Amino acid sequence: MKEEATNGLGFSRISRVHYNVYKNEYVSRIFHALIYRAILEIFAAALFPRNQLENCIRSDSSQHFCGDQLSMVTRRSFVALSCGSIGAVLASKRLSADLSPAVYTESSRATAVASAHDVLSRVLGKRVADFDLEWMEAEDNRELAVLSAGGGRVRIKGTSGVAMCRAAYTYLREQCSAMVTWSGEHLDLPAVFPSTAEYSVRCPYKFVQYYNPCTFGYSTGFWNWERWQRELDWMALHGITMPLAMEGQESIWQTVWKSFGVTQSELDHFSTGPGHLPWHRMGNINYFDGTLPQGWIKQKEALQVKILGCMRSLGMTPVAPAFSGFVPEGFKRSYPNARTFTLLWGDGDYPTMPREGKTFVLHPMEKELYQQIGREFIQQYKKTFGSVEYYLADTFNELTPPVSTENRYHDLAQFGRTVYDGIIAGDPNGKWVMQGWLFADAPTFWDSRSIEALLSEVPNDRMVILDYTNDTEANKRSRFHGSQWKQHQAFFGKQWINGMVHTFGGNNNVKGDLPLIASEPFDVLSSPDKGNLVGWSMDPEGIENNEVVYELMTDIGWRSQRIDLDEWIASYCQARYGGYPAEMKHAWSLLLKSAYGAHAWSSKHLWQVRPSLEPDEKYEKYYQYSVDDGPVFQEAVESFLSCSSQFLSNQLYRNDLIEFAAQSAGGSVDRLLAMACKAHKADRFEERDKYAKDSLAMLLRIDALMNLRSDRRLETWVNSARSWATAPDEAAYYDQNARRLITYWGWAELADYAARVWSGLIRDYYVQRWSIFFQQLQKNAPSAVRIDIWEETWLSSPYKPSQPLAVADLASEVQQMLDTCKSWTI
Repeated sequence: MKEEATNGLGFSRISRVHYNVYKNEYVSRIFHALIYRAILEIFAAALFPRNQLENCIRSDSSQHFCGDQLSMVTRRSFVALSCGSIGAVLASKRLSADLSPAVYTESSRATAVASAHDVLSRVLGKRVADFDLEWMEAEDNRELAVLSAGGGRVRIKGTSGVAMCRAAYTYLREQCSAMVTWSGEHLDLPAVFPSTAEYSVRCPYKFVQYYNPCTFGYSTGFWNWERWQRELDWMALHGITMPLAMEGQESIWQTVWKSFGVTQSELDHFSTGPGHLPWHRMGNINYFDGTLPQGWIKQKEALQVKILGCMRSLGMTPVAPAFSGFVPEGFKRSYPNARTFTLLWGDGDYPTMPREGKTFVLHPMEKELYQQIGREFIQQYKKTFGSVEYYLADTFNELTPPVSTENRYHDLAQFGRTVYDGIIAGDPNGKWVMQGWLFADAPTFWDSRSIEALLSEVPNDRMVILDYTNDTEANKRSRFHGSQWKQHQAFFGKQWINGMVHTFGGNNNVKGDLPLIASEPFDVLSSPDKGNLVGWSMDPEGIENNEVVYELMTDIGWRSQRIDLDEWIASYCQARYGGYPAEMKHAWSLLLKSAYGAHAWSSKHLWQVRPSLEPDEKYEKYYQYSVDDGPVFQEAVESFLSCSSQFLSNQLYRNDLIEFAAQSAGGSVDRLLAMACKAHKADRFEERDKYAKDSLAMLLRIDALMNLRSDRRLETWVNSARSWATAPDEAAYYDQNARRLITYWGWAELADYAARVWSGLIRDYYVQRWSIFFQQLQKNAPSAVRIDIWEETWLSSPYKPSQPLAVADLASEVQQMLDTCKSWTI
């Protein structure tokens, strides 16, 4: 590596010398073990907050690196941190308790390089030795990396670990036809990395934001550290700089509420089950499917220490939770004179929601209490997890603001100011992050004047609004209004982030409006009316689906020039599958005209909806858009399948073929089920039974396809949930809660909201539910079994997956399934 001039304290020279010692493998394991421990113990006390260090030691994890255990931190990471630490201690006798990269400059440089190296090492294995990484100064508060390659070596300078990883991934995609995704990877790397002239990889935004609060239920809720580490690697490679960081907060809230006199029994009543925590945190629902076990709370705290440590080491800006006004019912006992409002989620949208789940929000005039609670939460949070700067607080997410008619705008302004003051009480430098979803969800209430009032008492530079409904088009049927920034003067000077939600509930049907995604962000970026736009965001309620959508959206976060979608798709297929023959090009041209060419936030098959004799009408009532499985999509699947002889050995091709085929066949099942219901109403019972038998048989074949992917199995989800248990009864509880979230959810209006096309869920839930329904329709059927009772019975017993059908040959099975569907007269 190039020697840098020192800053008078010997930082760079010391770090470079030790770095090269590590690189050449001359440091013995004994030296590493003994010296590393000695230096860490000596200097950690000066470099980390006491509570933060105790958590690190207690959980056997590193606060600043992504390694599983302290003893497994790489020698590169150790030397970079320890040498920078020595210089920092010599430079100053007094260090901030909440040390940040802005203060701890030299260590942050070494940490950035080491952390990026660790990510690439996990992804590339031994080939990481061909990458030379170096830190560089940021320009204009924007992330930047400069990359060149020659002689088989790839040289990257970056302003953070994320910038280096993003540049490396750009190179791997564009020069090596490689791809790393949630479901697998294509890393058929050349023996010698190709040469390329120097070029820049630059982020045009201050932030690339990621996650919806709901993602922490629908996707990440039961992840362990191993799964989180893979996700953090994915985030770094894809250039995420501002992730929400919602894990572990229950331990802090428990401490805070107890300090305000709330008892453990009252907290137990206040909590929800683990899968439903996102909506508990947003004030939508209290006691539901609880009580949350203490083991869960402690384990999640330890997990969050690791997550935040990794995020910070890579240079990400995590968004932590804050107090938004919601209090436990027990708080009302401790503070009987404190004024509160009682709220119900949905304001009439959920008439069957348990009233016990009501929430309480403090009156905005209770300013002193807001500040006391806000201060206590943030101070406790920092003691446990370290310093943060951005705080997520949503007071009226899908809740009607309790304001008076005559003082509507004054009351809203008071709410905004009071929540902000609660954050500032805990962190004078804090910035309030708020979802803009509430404005889109209730556009009748949230007119421009009401929005302006809510925001009016908060300084412009202390607030960031996540406006993630910009993948809604005005000409589409929807109760939700997209592009809120256009309707409300770019939020009246506040910082805001342009984004898209893509999917509700984690539905994994094939969908996404790629033409809109490829154009809308650049229109906003160049708009003279964009106001104080500071970022680009991806805010799906659930992830691990439609990987093409997220490859495109993450590319947009690091592009300032408009994307030519045809060229991008060609490059994408080359990187994903290893080729782009004519048949593949034809398939994707049709996909862009069907499933990947239209907006559909909430989508599911008819067979995923609770059975009814009026399935079409029921479907339209609860879900706005059906899955795209029409003739154009079916032709796309046929063309994609025709490439199997060339690509079937490729994991990502197989993954896509499975999902495309499942959606195509699933659409035929939908139509057959509808015909079975019509036949019954017309007293054509033999016809009804034939349609029912054929449709359920095809569902079992779809289930078998999905079973070929471990990430598309219900048992994977359930086993992940059960792994958090410390006792058998806890395992059964987590099992039930995890399945409830993706099936019945909690009450009728949300049933099947988070439906998934998963093996096990298809054969053991959807197929069984329709089988019971059709049995009830038969004249000589035994006494009727109520569907809702059957659902609860299924949830009440630990999940034991039945045996799926076998698939001998993927391509042959897909072809036979498509042929069978075409043979049906529908």
